[in-house]
Amino acid sequence: MPTPCLEQFLHHLEKSYLYLSIDNTKQAKKECLESIKILNSIAKTTPLPEIKVLSQYTLNHYESLDKPRTISDKLEWISSKLTQETFFPPVIQFNENFTSHNELFVDTTSPIQDNDNKIFEKLPNKLAKFEYIEILNWNNDITHLKNLYQDILPNCSFVSSFLAIIDANIPIIDTITPQKSSQKYKVSLRFNGALRNVIVDSKFPIMPNLRNLIIKSYSDTELYWPALIEKAYLTIMGNGYNFSGSNMANDAYVLSGWLPQIIKLSNGQLPSNIDDLWRLRTQGKVTMGIGTGTLSKQLSSQLHLVSGHDYVIDNIKDGVITVKNPWLDPKDRVVEIKNFNHFKYLYVNWKPDHKPYQHHFLYQAKPNTYNQPQFTIKCMEETWILLERHLPETLLLLLLHWMDMNVYETEYKIITPLQYKKYLSVETNNRLQLIKLKPGVFTIVISSNKPCRFTLSSFNAMFSKLKYKYDYTETVNGEWNSDINGGNWAMSTYINNPQYDIIAKQTTELIMGMHGQGQINFHLFHSSSDSMGERIQNFDKTKLINYQNYNASYQSLSYRLTPGHYKLVVSEYDRSIGTYQLVLNSSEPITITKIPPFLGLYNISKSFNWDNTNRFKLKFETTGYNSKVKIKIAYFNGESDFELQTSYRPAMRASLFNFQTKQPIQINEQFNDSLYGVFLHEILPLSEEYILLIERFEIGYGRCVVEIGCNNKVILK
Repeated sequence: MPTPCLEQFLHHLEKSYLYLSIDNTKQAKKECLESIKILNSIAKTTPLPEIKVLSQYTLNHYESLDKPRTISDKLEWISSKLTQETFFPPVIQFNENFTSHNELFVDTTSPIQDNDNKIFEKLPNKLAKFEYIEILNWNNDITHLKNLYQDILPNCSFVSSFLAIIDANIPIIDTITPQKSSQKYKVSLRFNGALRNVIVDSKFPIMPNLRNLIIKSYSDTELYWPALIEKAYLTIMGNGYNFSGSNMANDAYVLSGWLPQIIKLSNGQLPSNIDDLWRLRTQGKVTMGIGTGTLSKQLSSQLHLVSGHDYVIDNIKDGVITVKNPWLDPKDRVVEIKNFNHFKYLYVNWKPDHKPYQHHFLYQAKPNTYNQPQFTIKCMEETWILLERHLPETLLLLLLHWMDMNVYETEYKIITPLQYKKYLSVETNNRLQLIKLKPGVFTIVISSNKPCRFTLSSFNAMFSKLKYKYDYTETVNGEWNSDINGGNWAMSTYINNPQYDIIAKQTTELIMGMHGQGQINFHLFHSSSDSMGERIQNFDKTKLINYQNYNASYQSLSYRLTPGHYKLVVSEYDRSIGTYQLVLNSSEPITITKIPPFLGLYNISKSFNWDNTNRFKLKFETTGYNSKVKIKIAYFNGESDFELQTSYRPAMRASLFNFQTKQPIQINEQFNDSLYGVFLHEILPLSEEYILLIERFEIGYGRCVVEIGCNNKVILK
């Protein structure tokens, strides 16, 4: 029999795509060859005209198996598996009019293999029992379809969406194949970035009384094919007939592919374009629904409305909206609404005018804009953009999972949020988000608080390759830890912050961005070649190229660097410990090198109290030749390890002597009250003992800390 063979052919072809998506090319070829073998067998006995189309398609597929696939292409098939057991493959387009949704690929005499699907093991009502219903009635009369209703199952969003689709004359029956008595059916639904086939049977939960767990028509009680679509929908939502809720915009998109828009209502006001929307609704270009907020039982009874409930809009006239209740209640089936204070959302689904350009991608939750997925798009005319978060999702995840779309007016990659003008920003916990872009060039940044898969679809323009403004880009990752967290420039510890040498060999345009934790900043100073590898010892405003206020989480600035050397200092205002990332995008190559955080390879320190004196001698010994000694002397009023610019500090100076000969090695006559300390640098040629003389301008109290760094070991005496 040809039909079972074609079903098996398609099964192996779909498996070939699935294996290819996980880079198992060997198994993908094996599955493809099996599908070719089945086609050859069919061709010998059954001269179906479609066999030639399938043969050419499958041979082309086999020849392409060794070609590289994009991550986007792979994810379209990887996202077919919502769980380990389920598989909902994309509908394959063999040619313009022939797809894998065709009934030729359904063996109507063979039942579903995994008939005891775990999704449907539990039912919300103990009286319900699964029974096989042979579907003989395929009536598509709109009169009976308009009388569809929900009963026990709280899926008002699905039923209302179904009713809205019927009102828009969308042939929803065509989502089912075959449209005759069968052991199984394919239902095509749009989710996870593709139109996908969902296989179901006609076993439904039947109640022993007049109540129903499935969608029914009260004017044609034998109309069961809508329940097939309902079952396919409940299958992908993951909870079976224990449905946990959705909304009309999302559900109408899954059923029809029409683009979902959720308009939040406030102050009892409908949107100003409500009449225009209704005119489009009468033209069959949109579907419309409305949802209530939280209502008390008493208020619900008074208004004939249900709390947290979705209704299809049946009419709008003179500011009065007529809604259709998806419940079977002749009294409240149609309700006129004049006061909209109790409604929270307006649901609009737009008929797409174009086939979408799509990009499927994986998302890993990351801390800053630079690391988020970004997409550039050039819109020649108004363009709709849809972001879809993939199933599966639990009810808890739906409540806690949010996603952001930030759109900037630029064609370049975004390093920080302040870099370019923002066109719009949307945050939502809904699974689908639709935005509209005017003509122009934009970069879209996607973020989320949890790892997931996404599909970004454009309905009028193609995505462009993402690029930086300049040709050269370098990233630097670092941290402020217990040793390197100097705080802002008004703290004496500022110079303890991470520092970098930057060299520009020619005039260079530079965009520098920084992301981090807390209130962060960076400062760029002019420097010289002979200070390479040396940390700055003060905040010299005469050499400072930029000054900007500290900013939460990110910072950015543009420079025009002349050829030369520069020092970069990154800081966090309050000395908080955390990580940071620098991004440097430049028109010409530059080099950036981190400067060691300590005075020398070997470091020692000594603390003492002044105790109403103004002189202190510190004896130390070097243990090697040509010892490069760097000494820092810092004053503290108390036990704190930093001082502020406004704090009192005495002027100090330091001199160095040979202990044995008493000969001066370096004499400093000038006193210095620098916030960042007094520094002394010297090369000591011999391994000898030395005296460091520290003096303050007047006698007094306080604490002094001496740090000595050297390329050789130093011993305090």
